[in-house]
Amino acid sequence: MRIIIVYFSLTGKTKKLAVNIYRFLKERNLDVSLFELEEKKKESNFFKNCIRAITGKDSEIEKIPNLENYDLIFIGAPIWVGRVTPYVKSFLESVELKDKKVFLFTTYGSGFMKNKAMRKFIESIEMKEGKVIGKIEIKGNRVEENIDYVKQEIEKCLREL
Repeated sequence: MRIIIVYFSLTGKTKKLAVNIYRFLKERNLDVSLFELEEKKKESNFFKNCIRAITGKDSEIEKIPNLENYDLIFIGAPIWVGRVTPYVKSFLESVELKDKKVFLFTTYGSGFMKNKAMRKFIESIEMKEGKVIGKIEIKGNRVEENIDYVKQEIEKCLREL
């Protein structure tokens, strides 16, 4: 089974979660790749990015990974003002997910509207005809203390494949 973890992280919290997921899958001797989405214009101003998220605008990303040969795709995003980042939104609009198994993970600050964001995230995968087989939502500053939960949810997902 080939697995890819695709994520965007502005502050490093989502990256920390992605790296922990990567390590856990590697420990299980799985064929896993890690791919960080990078901004094309490097406008890493949180408030500018939040405005883009609120207005539903896309943000250009440097490179899109080819997902064709992967059996399972983990997609990670921070939640900004009740939405996944414009970078992940752009990524999702650019890729083919038909019949792909997808595991979603998010990090959030306040948690305000995180459930709405996850519902929209799931809908965006289903609109592309992908199948969401698992999800994790973690408060960004509590990634380390939730690693056992993360492993448990991934393990449950892997058993069902």
